[in-house]
Amino acid sequence: MPTDYFGHFPTVPYETFDGSGRHKVVTDIFKRVRASLQAREDQTVSYEYTVKDRETAEIVSYKYYGYAKYHWVIYLMNSIRDPQWTFPLSGDVFEKFITKKYGTEANAFNETSHYETKELTAPVGGYGYNKGDVLIPKGIQVSSDFSFSYAAKTFTSAGSTERISAYQNESNINDQNRNIVLLKKNLVPEFIVEFDSLINPRNDNARTRI
Repeated sequence: MPTDYFGHFPTVPYETFDGSGRHKVVTDIFKRVRASLQAREDQTVSYEYTVKDRETAEIVSYKYYGYAKYHWVIYLMNSIRDPQWTFPLSGDVFEKFITKKYGTEANAFNETSHYETKELTAPVGGYGYNKGDVLIPKGIQVSSDFSFSYAAKTFTSAGSTERISAYQNESNINDQNRNIVLLKKNLVPEFIVEFDSLINPRNDNARTRI
């Protein structure tokens, strides 16, 4: 995480544990502030954005706010604690990630992550359903031996579930990470002042960091 972000955290003395009795001054990165982050669910102060391939938080910040330095606001608004891996990876970086984690792409395709249901609809009316009603929606994670009974018929995993490979699961997660929210640009100065006052209440120079 870049220094602009850590500049908003207070420092604390940290013992070196080398027997010298000396201390180092380090940034207290464990102090969390939630306050304004609740606003990420409020459509009046934020809006949805889909991160494009090869866009970093710095690029998104520059495109929307006019400054790359507000990337940390994007991280906070989306509860991103590990931007290296939880911000969407570009195509080539994603492939390198797969290779590093699974050895080869083939291994990732061959490894099973989990099973998910296919959409299952009522074949006949009755039992509280009309014909064609959705009995089980698509995408529910289930065990490999999942089965479901309806109208004296049992639907086994062979016909009602699909195998999700490790590669597909990682790809799905990466795609989900593309959906973020951005704090509206006119609220950024107020957000930073409030954040700084909460994370470091004794700091009277919060506005100088905007």
